[in-house]
Amino acid sequence: MDKKEYVVVVQCHIVMERCSGYFCEKAFHERTGGFSSYPKEKRYRTLYLTCGGCCGRALHRKLSDLVKMTKKQENMDKEHIVVHLASCITKESYHGPPCPHLDYLKIMIRNKLGLDLREDTYISKKAQERRQTGLYRT
Repeated sequence: MDKKEYVVVVQCHIVMERCSGYFCEKAFHERTGGFSSYPKEKRYRTLYLTCGGCCGRALHRKLSDLVKMTKKQENMDKEHIVVHLASCITKESYHGPPCPHLDYLKIMIRNKLGLDLREDTYISKKAQERRQTGLYRT
């Protein structure tokens, strides 16, 4: 995480029709949930995007543009960028089941774009309890 300067949080396009992303941003700011391994004292640039809708293919264009622009404008290599798939994509919750295109998104981000990928953002206590009881999967 020492080389990382730019954190891109990718949220489900459908979920974002009703979710402001408040809890994901709060988790990043407080370095909790999926962001707990990030040093609190380090400052990062952040960008919040949606996948663009099913099947998520638009995300390739968005991230490709980011890689191109950060290289051109700031001479920043993609090794300085980390992509976080939000919990609304990776886990079942009250928003719905995990993204049916999750494996495709991972392949596209890691293999096609060569970007570092992390999973999860905000981890809801209620959703965790429901996962433990078997109501939610993952």
